[in-house]
Amino acid sequence: MKSKRLLTVGLLVLAALCTPLAARLGGAGSSASFLTMGGGARPISMGCAYTAMANGPDALYWNPAGIASVKTPSASFGQAILFAGMLEENLGVVFPAGPTGAIGIQALAHLSGPIEVTTIERQNGTGNFYTANNYAIGLSYARQMTDKFTAGITIKAIDLALDQVSAVGWAVDVGAVYNIGINNLRLGFVLQNFGPDMAYKGNTLGFNTKKDTLQKKDIPAEFISEPFRLPFTFAGGLAIDLVEGSPSRLTLEADFVHLGDQSAKGAIGLEYALNEMFFLRTGFGLNTAPNLKSDKDANQASTPDVGLIMREVLSNRNSRGPSAGLGVRIPVSGYKVAVDYSFEWHWYLSPVHRASLGIEF
Repeated sequence: MKSKRLLTVGLLVLAALCTPLAARLGGAGSSASFLTMGGGARPISMGCAYTAMANGPDALYWNPAGIASVKTPSASFGQAILFAGMLEENLGVVFPAGPTGAIGIQALAHLSGPIEVTTIERQNGTGNFYTANNYAIGLSYARQMTDKFTAGITIKAIDLALDQVSAVGWAVDVGAVYNIGINNLRLGFVLQNFGPDMAYKGNTLGFNTKKDTLQKKDIPAEFISEPFRLPFTFAGGLAIDLVEGSPSRLTLEADFVHLGDQSAKGAIGLEYALNEMFFLRTGFGLNTAPNLKSDKDANQASTPDVGLIMREVLSNRNSRGPSAGLGVRIPVSGYKVAVDYSFEWHWYLSPVHRASLGIEF
């Protein structure tokens, strides 16, 4: 009875949260999109379908409730080679906090590398360089409320640094997982990146107006950055073990994802495990509102291109395409070491390679 009461209260709280937050899922644009890229090679290789099966340090970036399953200190470091020389790096550390809780610390960095300054007069470059680096640091807490229900929360600080200006803000993630128990069926949800609007500030936004016939001297002035939203995200999903037992396990995850400035999308991921040591993964996104008209279709009636249809339907967050990956978990000198790799296809940009290294102490 106690577990049922807790679950009922949790659902009521979720409903109360979702009502005012629904306004954040409108069509307005947002920034700090690096917060939606997640972390860890394992979730990415499953098409970003990870809401219900999230566990370990990687759960910090997808559903903080998942870290409650960590029983020994664990850490994970990941790096992705992005397009145009950009890098993404993430570090997550989780510590048990009592028999049913855990505390996690996460750091996420999106690094542009040096970008050469150009002007109208010197379009090939001036010899000066700047960077556009984004950072987020978060603190998470999760607890197993009952033997089936787990909840977690993350509070994170955000810094968007663009040359000599920056925007500083904060955001909150809230997530939960409910294990029904049949074939390890789990239901999960998460609200991510809920926080106040941000705006850029910096000394370089100040300038002096040039005096005219009515002015005796220049007047100090300042460009004001228009506030922008964070990429508020709602995701819900389910995970089920289609095959369970030794030596094989096959888990299916299906997610529904809605970013504030994009149409709702789905994602499906599969993970095959052999003796819980060797892993094969794959996944892809499903666009629930595909735009099947190309430029050619807009100008004249024609049969939609099959490749265009596949590209539009099989697209996930930020036009991600199908993904795949593999992993290995092996004991090394008394520690459990995990190495994961993911290959992520993008429809409009070059593929992304990501690798993660994890350790359980």
